[in-house]
Parts: sequence; C-alpha cells; structure tokens
Amino acid sequence: MTAKVALVTAAGSGMGATIARKLASLDYKVAVLSSSGRGEALANELGGVGVTGSNQKPADLKRLVDAAMESIGGIDAVVNSAGHGPKGQILEISETT
Repeated sequence: MTAKVALVTAAGSGMGATIARKLASLDYKVAVLSSSGRGEALANELGGVGVTGSNQKPADLKRLVDAAMESIGGIDAVVNSAGHGPKGQILEISETT
C-alpha cells in the first residue's frame, strides 16, 4: 500500500506540529511548511519534507506543493493550521488581500 501524503501549514510548533505528528503516526507522509524553519527538522524527524516559508505567500505555498510532489509523489490531504485572524468576508478576500 502506498502511503498517503498530507500538507500541513504552520507546523513548526503547536497545533500544526501535533497534527503533523498524528498524521505521520497514521502512516501519512507529511510535507510541512513553517516560517520558523522548525518545520524542516520536524519533517526530517517524521520522514517527510519541510519547507521554510509563509502560508500567506503563494510562492512559498507553491514551493511546498512542488516539494511534496517531487519528494513524496502526491497530495491526499491539506491541513491549513494557520493562526491568522480574518481579513474580511470570506467571499470578498482576494489572493492579494
């Protein structure tokens, strides 16, 4: 059986790191994004791939997706663990807001 792959943002510590660990314990390969750089160490510990960057920057999110596709081979689940407050009404928020 091929392992499933999960992307987890804001996973350098706290809830994001806990979620990444839980998914790894359920046999997911994890691709982790963290602005602090701690996500890369966590991903290495869990046998996944880590990217340092911001979940608010499309280019950094693209690097995470690309790393998962190249290193692990696919994406089955995405967990956006970001702790940022709302920027407005959901249907009115643009990619640049």
